[in-house]
Amino acid sequence: MGRFVLVVGGLLALSTALWADTALITVEAGKPGPRLNPRMYGIFLEEINHGVDGGLYAELIRNRGFEDAKPPEGFTLRDGRWMAGNYDAGFARFGYFTNGLPFWKLVREGGAEGSMNLETNLPLNAASPRSCRLEIGKVAGGRLGIANSGFWGIGVKEGGKFNLSFFARCADGFAGTLTATLENTDGSVCAGPVEVKGVSNDWQQFNCSLLATKPEPKARFVLTAGSKGTVWFDLVSLFPADTFKQRPNGLRRDLAEMLAALKPGFVRFPGGCVVEGGTVETAFDWKKSVGPLEAREEQWGPWNYRETHGMGFYEYLQFCEDIGSEPLYVGFCGETCFFRHLSDVPMDQMGWVATNFLDAVEFANGDASTPWGSLRARSGHATPFNLKLIEVGNEGHSRNFPPRYKLVHSLLKEKHPELSYINDLSFQRREWVAGEGSDLEDNHFYNSPQWFMNNTHLYDTRDRKLPPVYDGEVAVTSGEGGPLKGNLIAALGEGAFLMGLERNADVVKMVSYAPLLANVRGRTDWHGMIYFDPTRAFGTVSYYLWRLFSENRPDYTVQTSVEFKADKPDDIAGGIGVGTWEGAAEFKDIRVESEGQTAVAPDPSQGVAGWSQEGGNWSVVDGVWRQSDDAVGLLYLSGTTWTNCTFTLKARKLHGPEGFLIVFGHKGGDKYWWNIGGWGNREHAIEFNQTSVGEHVPGSVEANRWYDLKVEIAGRRIRCFLDGQLIHDVTAPSSDHFFALAGRDEARGELVLKAINTSARPVAAKLNILGVAGVAPEETLTVLKSENLPDNNSLDQPEKVAPVVSRSSGAASQFNQEFAPRSLTVLRFKVN
Repeated sequence: MGRFVLVVGGLLALSTALWADTALITVEAGKPGPRLNPRMYGIFLEEINHGVDGGLYAELIRNRGFEDAKPPEGFTLRDGRWMAGNYDAGFARFGYFTNGLPFWKLVREGGAEGSMNLETNLPLNAASPRSCRLEIGKVAGGRLGIANSGFWGIGVKEGGKFNLSFFARCADGFAGTLTATLENTDGSVCAGPVEVKGVSNDWQQFNCSLLATKPEPKARFVLTAGSKGTVWFDLVSLFPADTFKQRPNGLRRDLAEMLAALKPGFVRFPGGCVVEGGTVETAFDWKKSVGPLEAREEQWGPWNYRETHGMGFYEYLQFCEDIGSEPLYVGFCGETCFFRHLSDVPMDQMGWVATNFLDAVEFANGDASTPWGSLRARSGHATPFNLKLIEVGNEGHSRNFPPRYKLVHSLLKEKHPELSYINDLSFQRREWVAGEGSDLEDNHFYNSPQWFMNNTHLYDTRDRKLPPVYDGEVAVTSGEGGPLKGNLIAALGEGAFLMGLERNADVVKMVSYAPLLANVRGRTDWHGMIYFDPTRAFGTVSYYLWRLFSENRPDYTVQTSVEFKADKPDDIAGGIGVGTWEGAAEFKDIRVESEGQTAVAPDPSQGVAGWSQEGGNWSVVDGVWRQSDDAVGLLYLSGTTWTNCTFTLKARKLHGPEGFLIVFGHKGGDKYWWNIGGWGNREHAIEFNQTSVGEHVPGSVEANRWYDLKVEIAGRRIRCFLDGQLIHDVTAPSSDHFFALAGRDEARGELVLKAINTSARPVAAKLNILGVAGVAPEETLTVLKSENLPDNNSLDQPEKVAPVVSRSSGAASQFNQEFAPRSLTVLRFKVN
């Protein structure tokens, strides 16, 4: 996968057609900008979307340890749901159930008799307290055993080899053989059969191999018994022999190779929300993830399924070494996930939290004579891994997090001053940890393509005295791409933002996309950069864009200016809506007029039919639309688009700390809104994707009073009236849709120019290269584009939108270049 197409031809000259958009790009090669961190572009690898278990980690058996019926740790059962506070573990979401053997089925064919049950007596060990008990009453004339279909099917390719291992013991006179096969949906064998003998009264491990004789994308594994009696099974494990780097307990080779192709400078692991958990008991503890597999304690994860820890701390470090990346370990710092059930380890009990960090460093970097370093050596890696980067906690959200951060950070800094420490400030205030700094500040950005384009200059004015930045989680999350999110416009929006990070590389040292992997059947409502099923995988357009940025990272940027002239800025256009921000409110008399005529006047007697909801608790009560919770809640009139219109309505605040939102220009994930009584009911303002448009105006709203509201939209001009009084009169700035940045690749003696054009029109650009003695006549042009911004790749079309490379001649210090519609272009040429 992922091969770039190479085309050889002449220089792309300007068409003789009339161009709608033009640009002058001036590259001043003699004015260097900041140097980029050679490891600037990395990856963030979290167990989400069944991206590790059921994905990158090559284990093919689901619930191999028979622990999946165990309730989520730290949760209580209320009204049939496993809850931590008000957070629902979603226990049944992916097929889990209690007091049984999820994902295993009894095979009983012909005249065979018997049963399969969960066993909790005489366990294999304390870390694996549950096993499967197979009672065989009769096998003559039939077949009795257990079957597992893995993670939505086991992928089998003809000639493939599979390594099987399992623990077993027996009683009640069992003296037969066990037979292992892989079978297709009609029951015919596609790998095996292999017989296993010698099962005794004591637990022992058995190992064998199965050879595939025909392909099957959704096979199941079957293990049958050959005589009467009782057999117990535990840790039934099946791996493809062909793993990444041919490692036992290894990784799925195609997915690992796709990650390696990104050439990540670092790997952030294991989370994310996985680090924090939904309860303290489900927070990530690396000590449960090392040592022999049978000694690793499985645990419920915050993405509503159990984590095997098969890909544990050691395997993450090994993977980083295998692909030449720096490991960046994120550890639990005493506060659980705010978005689930926020709780804190008491300060007088934080000792084990801090010790876990110190012991993790010893495991990764300690001499083989140290306790944890010796475990690493026994695991197969005698020399240290040389861990240098540690993130202390993930998204600490409350005022209780800073003292926990300070405690852990100070102990680490005292013991290991040679390491670099990262603090996540996505939901904190810097002054909360002013007395305890960090070497890097982590920020997380999930938003729409337009937000990322609008924020390409986010760090231009950052105070350079502050610690440098790591943007650890960056991705478009506004719904682009349908069920499998991600498409061309999402990637181009991210690319415009990445240009801003390169331009500010003196303060932005690292960046990574999130989430990375997604099983097409195991998604947790989040997207992925790489999707897969049991046998296939594809990278989204974002995968190729981020790969191109990594491969074409210059050593330093050079001053680049763009004089861009669009044919005509786009008018504000889109649907309407109403909403609240931390408050409850009612709305009525909603009307949109266009060209003097009523375009729509929805009837409240129809309820909320025809509307789409985003948060809150919406209903129609006494002829008005009501959002009754003190919450963020939005209600959009579906399937509507207006421009040059007037939007009128009445609104009344019921309760809560703020007023209400009037939405217009709603299109995809983008929207304008008039925020009335926002910021603690102190100000009114117009916002685009929560970025202010124009000035804030002091003002508040009273509860239980109806207000007359009017929004007039003319082109890009917005006028807002409150009870007949003009409150705002602003012209929304047109959004840029052409971006360019150049830099110097010293090793290759080349200038690297990246340009993004999100418009449906091509851009006719004149390139003026200053500060060079000469430009070689050859250039390499790489273009990532498609006909439509919603286009994306798929399992059936994995390279529908992929880079195309061409080599041309004719470059000079001044030349013309066409930048295709809806595209990323990377232009490289040698200069003296």
